[in-house]
Amino acid sequence: MLLGALLGRNVDPVSLDHIALKIARGASIGAILDEITQSEEYLNNFKQPERNMHFGQPRIWNEREYATYTGANKISSIVVVKLDHIGDFILALDSFAAVRAAFPLASITLLCGPWNAGLARSLGVFDRIETADVFGGTGESSLPSFVKESLGYLIDTPFDLAVDFRVYPETRWVLDHLNASHKCGYASGASQSRLTVELPQPINVHSDSLALNQRMLMLSLANAVGAFYGTDAEFSGPALRAKLTGEAKIDPSIHQGKKLVVIHPFSRRAIKNWPIEKFLHLAGWLTSAMGATVVMLGTKAESNSVADLADRCAELGVRSLVGQTSLVEAITLISDADLFIGNDSGLTHVAARLDIPSIAIFSGVAPIEAWAPIGRNLKIVHSPVECAPCYLPNLDHCRAQHRCIATIDFEYVRSQVREQLDVLSRSSWASCDT
Repeated sequence: MLLGALLGRNVDPVSLDHIALKIARGASIGAILDEITQSEEYLNNFKQPERNMHFGQPRIWNEREYATYTGANKISSIVVVKLDHIGDFILALDSFAAVRAAFPLASITLLCGPWNAGLARSLGVFDRIETADVFGGTGESSLPSFVKESLGYLIDTPFDLAVDFRVYPETRWVLDHLNASHKCGYASGASQSRLTVELPQPINVHSDSLALNQRMLMLSLANAVGAFYGTDAEFSGPALRAKLTGEAKIDPSIHQGKKLVVIHPFSRRAIKNWPIEKFLHLAGWLTSAMGATVVMLGTKAESNSVADLADRCAELGVRSLVGQTSLVEAITLISDADLFIGNDSGLTHVAARLDIPSIAIFSGVAPIEAWAPIGRNLKIVHSPVECAPCYLPNLDHCRAQHRCIATIDFEYVRSQVREQLDVLSRSSWASCDT
């Protein structure tokens, strides 16, 4: 950073680890200056506009990315970028195999240096091999020489997924010129593409750990990408239901011949919860206007937290089983539901993983990216606010009037519930919307 300041250049902080590594390897001041200049020029030329977050307005979190994350969309076309030298290519063999194993039916294109094309063909892993000379045949160049036109028809070819396997950032900007819905690689300031799977750049200047060997780092990326886009069928949906509920059954009369909606309006922390009054209002609308059977779940302690909860549910035609079920019984009931609605709670994670159509309401306490449930039929409702994530332990510490929850209004949640009900193929809901 001091060198950049003395020479009138700005250093991208994300690239500092990479530049530090080059210094440790004995790079000249001229080479470092070239690195700083190229990074600065690239950022100026390709900088994307900031996203409009619309703070304080409820919305569905990352719907497009989340759909792919949970396996609703399949990855059918992949481009793997491995443009460096022969040794780097050999170290990546296990990573290539891992990608093929993770996506056995996908069409996989490799973009590599021309000197590695023959090796690539002999592997039998790739459906198509394209070349671009970025580094040259030797490692003498301090910086790669990239002209986007060298990508040819790949620039306009749509892919579901692009993965750059170079750990260091010299080739990351290639991702910016590939037409891929999802892009993955190690973090760097050299690319302006938003990476769906982005592993942190390793700092290994003074480490003797073989876990930082390039083979292991590339394999970590390959395994992360493969794991990200799919869940084990044995531990989701009907197979998981059988594991978690065993022989437990619910009373079939609980449906009353209607669609079953299960609501869990609690969590272990009040700061994460949408107001109970709004949940009750929603439950009443579901029973009276939508003709649904609504069951409310919760623990004994949660039952005691709301005065006369059972009586209020009865007035609305809602069946309260709060404090009356074991965990297995609650999971069995959820597994038979047509729709689940809840906060950021354990039962919401269960419903999502069982592939029960679900609406989850998230506060701003923690980043959704870190705690999003896994499920094929889940919508996460939240309201972005400037103070999120706050990591506060309870509402007493909140100085923002709980805006992350207060701005999630009843009408928005009801509209999402109605939309979720409408897309159920087996639904026959009443049209009244009062």
